[in-house]
Amino acid sequence: MDHGKKQSAIKKRSKLLSVARQKCPRCRKGNLFTTQNPYNFKEGTKMYDSCPVCNQDFKIEPGFYIGALWTSFPIVIFIMALLSISLLAYFKLSLDHFFVILTLSLFLLQPVITRLGRAIWIYIFVDYDPDAAKWGIE
Repeated sequence: MDHGKKQSAIKKRSKLLSVARQKCPRCRKGNLFTTQNPYNFKEGTKMYDSCPVCNQDFKIEPGFYIGALWTSFPIVIFIMALLSISLLAYFKLSLDHFFVILTLSLFLLQPVITRLGRAIWIYIFVDYDPDAAKWGIE
């Protein structure tokens, strides 16, 4: 792999890691959410109004994160497919047990899926700026 391709792979990985860690899409340093614990039921989905590092506005417009349903849905489908394959094909569970485990798993993962869906959604609309953190520009 030449140097240019390696740099591109590192940048893509960095973006994926930043989404997974739920960091600001512009500076990739500030947190999107006020708490790191998605299971904090009082504030698990509470987001900063803007990035504490670069001041990027996270409240882009009213109802902006309703669109995150479009990014959460494929995550749910992916989890359902993995669970279906593993529980039905590998563990050969009955359908009754399968549906109970599937339902409980998706219910318990919902706070994580919601936050990840929001992080992906804002990354679609806000570009990375490596200098944003230096200047704290808006």
